[in-house]
Amino acid sequence: MKSILGGLLAVMGLLMISGCSEDIPSTDQVEPALKTYLIAEKAKSCNGTVTVDRVAINKIGEFDSKLDGFPVYATFGVICSEGSTWINDDTSTATTTIVVRKKTSGELECFMPEIFRQRQNDMQKATNNVPDDMMKTDVPKPITAPGK
Repeated sequence: MKSILGGLLAVMGLLMISGCSEDIPSTDQVEPALKTYLIAEKAKSCNGTVTVDRVAINKIGEFDSKLDGFPVYATFGVICSEGSTWINDDTSTATTTIVVRKKTSGELECFMPEIFRQRQNDMQKATNNVPDDMMKTDVPKPITAPGK
């Protein structure tokens, strides 16, 4: 009885481990999902047409259970036809963390984990609350002594 129970536990443990350790998707698999994600994110702040100028996936990390997916390290350029761009050329200090995971349908999707999205929202709110006089780019004239 003990050997059957021990064997059953061993098989269940093996299934749990193999079910949790997913294979890292290839860059060819991730690139279309990443482009779709980048266009959708830029479209939130662009009233015009959004295009991906360039994308290069440098690395796809190991599955991270805290992020619920595989971190994607990529350089990219996304252009809004209205003139604004979104460029990430340095993945070593990326402020945006993009993660890829498999949907139940088997397709891959890219997303930003909620913890990073919340930080980004907090930073945006703080930027919006900066007094207007701090945002002006004109430099005031220096004060000179009277009579000079």
